[in-house]
Amino acid sequence: MMIVLTKDDFTSFSPSTRAEILASLSSKPKANPSQLPTGFSAEDFDGVVDLTPGQIEDFMEGCSEETIAGLKVIAEHGPVIDAKLLGAAGIQNYGHFQGRVTKRTRTVTGDKEAYLFAWDDWTETEDGVGQYAVTPTTFRSLRIYFEMD
Repeated sequence: MMIVLTKDDFTSFSPSTRAEILASLSSKPKANPSQLPTGFSAEDFDGVVDLTPGQIEDFMEGCSEETIAGLKVIAEHGPVIDAKLLGAAGIQNYGHFQGRVTKRTRTVTGDKEAYLFAWDDWTETEDGVGQYAVTPTTFRSLRIYFEMD
């Protein structure tokens, strides 16, 4: 079967639909940083995706102010942060933040197995709170979005 979409057709779709179409046409692999941050393994980055500046803009359109503030903390202090830094954005429930970010990442990319960030083994820390890490591409895109670069 062949489907033809004009530019006008394509731009009439929602950002998430456009992302899903592009994802299905692309054979681009998920991100896998060549230099892993200390404390992270390659498996920690399974499913972690690179987001472009345009995708970050689409991403932010569907986020709460608290989630945006949390992502700004990552842009300021990343690409690897101690999760406790999210407290400055009013985030105390890391699982809730992680879930919202994951759901939005999957919506924007059209990939039902995508993650925005990796996390290390939090059971190895005394206080049970570890780190989050984004890819260098996503980190740069976040900094562009927040006009830090």
